[in-house]
Amino acid sequence: MYPRHRLEALADGIFGVAMTLLVLEIRVPDGLDPKTDAELVALLIGLWPKIWPYGLSFLVLGIRWRELVAERASQHEVGQRYVNWSLANLLLVTFVPFSTLLIGRYASLAPAIWLYSANLAGMAVCGWMIGRAAPPGERSAAEETAGLIVFLFAAAATAVVGSFHTAWAPMGFMLNALSVPIERYICAREGRAKPRDS
Repeated sequence: MYPRHRLEALADGIFGVAMTLLVLEIRVPDGLDPKTDAELVALLIGLWPKIWPYGLSFLVLGIRWRELVAERASQHEVGQRYVNWSLANLLLVTFVPFSTLLIGRYASLAPAIWLYSANLAGMAVCGWMIGRAAPPGERSAAEETAGLIVFLFAAAATAVVGSFHTAWAPMGFMLNALSVPIERYICAREGRAKPRDS
C-alpha cells in the first residue's frame, strides 16, 4: 500500500507546474517595441490567439484539479490501481502545455484541435478510473459517470467542430462547466452534500 498524501502532494505540484507553464507561451515577439497606447493595444489584441488557449486550458485544469480535491474526503491508503491511474492522469496533465502550445500556434489546423481534445479526453477517462479505484464512499458511481460523460462530450464536440471551423472549436470545452451543476444535482438526488464545494 502507498501513503495517499504523497500521491496527492505530487498531483498538486504537477497541476501547479502545468498550469503555470501554460503562460510561458504568451510573450511579446522579439523586435516589437510599442511606442503608443494604440500600438500596445494592437499588440495585446495580436496576442489573443495565445491568451485564449491559455485561459481555457487553465480553466479545464482547474476543473480537473477541483474534482480531484473533492474526492479527498479521507486520508486512506490507496492501492496500486489507484496509483497507476493517478500517474497516467498526471502524465496527461503535464502534456497539456504542449497541446495548448499547438492550439496557440496552429489553431487553424484541425489536428491541433484533435490532439488537444484527445489529451483532455484521456484525462477524463483517467479521472473516472481513479474514482472507481478510490476507497468506497468517496464518490458515487453516478457522479463519476456524469463527470466523464460531460468531459468526453466536450472533447468530442470540440474535435468535431474543429474539423469544420477551427476558430470556434475550443468553445466546446466550455461545456465542461456543466459538470459542477450536474454533480450537485446528483448529490442532491442522493441526499448528500457535495464534498468541499464552494
